[in-house]
Amino acid sequence: MIQNTTVVEEDGTVPAATPAPAPPRMRRFAINVASLFSVQIANFLLPLLTVPYVVRIIGPANLGLLNFSQAYVTYFSLLINYGFDMAAVRSIAANRDDKEATSKIFSQVMAGKTLLWVLSTIIFTVVSLSNPEFRQHLFLHVCTYLVCIGTVLSPFWLYQAMEDLGRVAIFNLAVKLIFSLSVLLLIRHAEDYFYQNLAISVSQIAVSVTALYVAMRRFGIRFTWPTRPELLNRFKEDRTIFFSSVMITIYASSNVFFLGLLAPAYNVGIYSAGTRLEGMAETFVGLALNQAFFPIVANAFGQGREQGLRMVRNTFFPLFILMSVVCLGLWVVAPLFIELLYGAKFLGSISVLRIVCVLPLIIGMSNLLGMHTMLNLRMDKAFFMVTAIGSVIGVALNMLLIKKFAHLGAAYALVITELYITLAMYIYLRYKGIEVVKLSHLREAFFFTKTRIQTLLHR
Repeated sequence: MIQNTTVVEEDGTVPAATPAPAPPRMRRFAINVASLFSVQIANFLLPLLTVPYVVRIIGPANLGLLNFSQAYVTYFSLLINYGFDMAAVRSIAANRDDKEATSKIFSQVMAGKTLLWVLSTIIFTVVSLSNPEFRQHLFLHVCTYLVCIGTVLSPFWLYQAMEDLGRVAIFNLAVKLIFSLSVLLLIRHAEDYFYQNLAISVSQIAVSVTALYVAMRRFGIRFTWPTRPELLNRFKEDRTIFFSSVMITIYASSNVFFLGLLAPAYNVGIYSAGTRLEGMAETFVGLALNQAFFPIVANAFGQGREQGLRMVRNTFFPLFILMSVVCLGLWVVAPLFIELLYGAKFLGSISVLRIVCVLPLIIGMSNLLGMHTMLNLRMDKAFFMVTAIGSVIGVALNMLLIKKFAHLGAAYALVITELYITLAMYIYLRYKGIEVVKLSHLREAFFFTKTRIQTLLHR
């Protein structure tokens, strides 16, 4: 695997100025952001057509079952991914012109995912058949688990590393369209609820196969089954990111799973409806920027530690302001959104949404400090420790608060845990002498943003 050869010092100063990225890179960044934003607009608008129709047919309890099944399968998708995607993006983005190295990394990732899918399928079968609660809804879980095939085949991490996110936008839009049309055609009665997760799985598989074929032709990728030492080395090198991803999933994505174990399906449905808009908003702004921004930051760190840190510093304040506006908007529109999309049966979701409305800001800062800074500085072990402690806090809070406050407890547990993660990352970076947040950077960040906006507008 090609590694970032930048030597990471524990202290150091940042030069007063850094040249702006080359215009072709800025154009590519602008296209990537615009493409991803267009997809997120579709992600926002399509549910306005499907959600009111579906939830009024299936009701809160069946919606809870659907989301519980998705939370269950999330753990298997996590095992299959193994952190390959993030590590591979980091490696390829810093050396994307080396086709031989890219093909080698691609082959290792695809082979590793395939082996982990086999292992996941065995575990899924044993757990689902041996546990009465899972066995009761076995067909639903199988429909949901099929999405793991799409997880194996998905090459979106390769498009991200190559900064070719326009095609990712097209493929993601295709998934949403196929899914939306399917649920509108298939769900007619309450007992048809399982079609929602089945539609997600089938559409993801179809699009992943197409995207994989296009990626291999477009980037000149050749797949060759890696040797055993190469695979073992890939698993060894990416293990820290994998365990960090496990910790992140435990504290960030397990609320629905714990809620399903400790409370009725109705509460899971109320919680899922309340967090839906927050998740859409977070994806609309955060994911679009993160997917377009991460390879650029990785490339900047590939050129030098100071270049990468300067890119992060100049991004902090614009991102903070943008996310703050998003959070305020979520709090204001909460009653209107819930009543419009879900109806009177879901009014309890308003309180959930107003609790979690701060998450886009908290998670946006966490991504900047953790994903963009700590991981690119190869602070993988420290990143793991922060997320590991966060997972312990998250589990404890879920067990305590869900029993007392049901879906509201799950919402509070998520916000408190995410806040800890962000503060812990900031404190660790300060401890290492890395100032990501500083008021003296505000003026420079303003001119940085202004210059790039002007550059994009004139291209």
